[in-house]
Amino acid sequence: MHTYGSALALIGVTVPDHLQAEADVPVLTAPQAQGDLLIVPAPAPESVDWQSLPAEGEQVVHGEATGNTHWLHGGFDSPGVRWARSGMADALIVGYVDVPEGQTALLVHTDEHGANGIGAGTYEIRRKREFVRREPETGIPRRRGMIGRRPETNAWDLVWD
Repeated sequence: MHTYGSALALIGVTVPDHLQAEADVPVLTAPQAQGDLLIVPAPAPESVDWQSLPAEGEQVVHGEATGNTHWLHGGFDSPGVRWARSGMADALIVGYVDVPEGQTALLVHTDEHGANGIGAGTYEIRRKREFVRREPETGIPRRRGMIGRRPETNAWDLVWD
């Protein structure tokens, strides 16, 4: 099992003071989030160009101005992990990852979010966005789930009914 220290070492980053280097990276098969990305179990897409995940990993999102880069890596002894960019018009889906049974993948953030362990299955890697539904009668935005907070404090809050 990877620790935060071993996961961040894959991308040449040292563990920031607010994270514990020895902490295990949990491996999940349920939906999970890392900063502005979501990892969501999904059926395997029919028409994508699957690529073997290179040993040096794959930059899923590259933050040029902010350094907000997310890397996808195979876990220990996980040579069968595959990756595909979405190539779809839906800009919210960045790509897909397929992890064979008994193997793992890691989504590693440059520093502030540590790492997420991804268990066996197929997943979409998605961007998050704020969803604002307008009231039909008035056209005024309704932001549910954000009571008592200024809406502009976090543009990534998810809204639910």
